Amino acid sequence: MKIAIINTKQGGGGAAIAAARLFAALRDKGVDVHFVVAEGKGGEGVTVLSDSFWRRLRYKSAFLLERIGIWRCNKLSRRGLFEVSTARYGLRISNLKAVREADIIHLHWVNQGLLSVKEIRRLVASGKRIVVTPHDMWYCTAICHHSYGCMRFTEMCRDCRFLASPSANDLASRVWKRKEGMFDNGVCMVALSEWIKERISASAITGGCKCRVIPNSIDCGIYHPGYDRTLVREKFGISPDRIVVIFGAAKLNDPIKGSGMLFEAIERCKYRDGMTLLLFGNIKDDDDFLRRIPCSCVYAGSIYDEGERAALYAAADIAAAPSHYETFGQVIAEAAACGTPALAFDNGGQSDIIEHKRNGYLAVYPDIDDLARGLEWLVENRSEEMRRYASESIAGRFSPESVAERHLDLYRELVGQ
Repeated sequence: MKIAIINTKQGGGGAAIAAARLFAALRDKGVDVHFVVAEGKGGEGVTVLSDSFWRRLRYKSAFLLERIGIWRCNKLSRRGLFEVSTARYGLRISNLKAVREADIIHLHWVNQGLLSVKEIRRLVASGKRIVVTPHDMWYCTAICHHSYGCMRFTEMCRDCRFLASPSANDLASRVWKRKEGMFDNGVCMVALSEWIKERISASAITGGCKCRVIPNSIDCGIYHPGYDRTLVREKFGISPDRIVVIFGAAKLNDPIKGSGMLFEAIERCKYRDGMTLLLFGNIKDDDDFLRRIPCSCVYAGSIYDEGERAALYAAADIAAAPSHYETFGQVIAEAAACGTPALAFDNGGQSDIIEHKRNGYLAVYPDIDDLARGLEWLVENRSEEMRRYASESIAGRFSPESVAERHLDLYRELVGQ
């Protein structure tokens, strides 16, 4: 059995990390698996589609043409430019050797220049078994990566909030018509949480697909509580008596990640004066971001090394992830594996990871007062017992071995082995 895993990038964001971990775990089990990406460093079993000047030009052209189309549709405004994708342009991968020979084609995050709707349809029509793991809501909707409570995707997307001129015949409705029926040919969805499974089932595009819940994996050989917390704090000039709240994301000021709500919750928290917010990730086009934080803060920048990131988690007392939604909740799972209890809202994949008041606190979405209460509760109930339970709650359920085996069970079922 041959598997081809497809993702836009080999590393960097949550989807890329998850796809790369699955690829590595399957290889460790001796599976014949290939990883096809548009961007990456390459390696054994990895095909990088932008590994030459002309290939990179095709990929970047697809990305730019799509963004220009969205920009023009929004009357030359950048508002919402990266909150939607049309998949009008992309690369052809169906003729790649790794894809042609695959028994299973497993699509992850394929936006921003990798696959067009036309190419996804071509893959589905190839007769091969197609597995899709949504890392956001794009497969379920017309163009948006998160619907923010809009439920039009259950019938037909139109009058889109992300467009400058919403209408019954807007860009969302036109892309919807291109995506209709795209997954009618026996595609199997892998939901990272019960929350995204509900959206998959409710969508008029994906609702007819078979769906199985399999979470992302966490490598507890890297993410564990054995790091020297004092040493890490010393490195960043944080005294041992400070209450350290860690907040991390690929893009910290991404509206989805809820930084504004976290800052408000810290403002309302009675322990604010003794609190230090430890941040990692990119801050894009927002020079005032750090100045809006209502307590002392340390900005560690973007951390790509997983060992360094794990050490940061272990040095913290609380991991905050007040996202408007998460299909899984990679940061809180990694932090919990390092023994750091998490604070999040109860409106996404976080609910599959956090056991309320056992390994973290689930605040009622979008109640900022409850988020502040959660901060206070986690400060007041800090204990080695909770840290130990947080780590143990991840080790069994999310190990790379168990997640890979669950995928293998699905693959075997699909090919009839």
